[in-house]
Amino acid sequence: MTAYEVRRFTEKPSLPLARKYVASGKHLWNAGMFVWRASTFLGALERFLPATREALRELAKTIDTRRYTTALRKIYPRLQNISVDYAVMEPATQLGFRPARERRPPYHVSVIPAKVGWSDIGSWAAVHELRALKPDANVSAGPMLAADASGNYFWSPKKFVAAIGVHNLVMVETDDAILLCPRDRSQDVGKIVKWLEQQKHKHLL
Repeated sequence: MTAYEVRRFTEKPSLPLARKYVASGKHLWNAGMFVWRASTFLGALERFLPATREALRELAKTIDTRRYTTALRKIYPRLQNISVDYAVMEPATQLGFRPARERRPPYHVSVIPAKVGWSDIGSWAAVHELRALKPDANVSAGPMLAADASGNYFWSPKKFVAAIGVHNLVMVETDDAILLCPRDRSQDVGKIVKWLEQQKHKHLL
């Protein structure tokens, strides 16, 4: 097993840049599996996300006490809504690779290549891909009738779904909302989440 120094961590590169990375054959896809000492991670938060580090320091005082649950409910909503990829990994490598005689990035980041048969179930399209017996199969969490319909994913466990003449759609029903989009646009659900947050409709999240 060989570990390599990371020259640059790029979260969700643009499509042209992603194509360039793939074509070069010199880049690895991040599986989102991180290993670090707690002290290293907290030190990174201190540098790159100080408000979150301070909030965690405040929360830590209540661990193993009756105040913990109340403190968690109070502190968690105050934390910045940002993934560790953007908050820590990108800035930790933002100085790029430097020759030994020059200053190194603020943190040493290494990567271990692995083939583990892993899939990121991070979108409804990925769920369809995992559950469908073939690419154009319809997948439903509940009873369904499909007529001239293919490649759809329906999440409606309690209601009967009738699909006529629709293809490659995602439909997800919850108690108070319905998501409907083309399967290849299911990643854009993040835009809806941001809009709901901006409009203060957090009860729908």
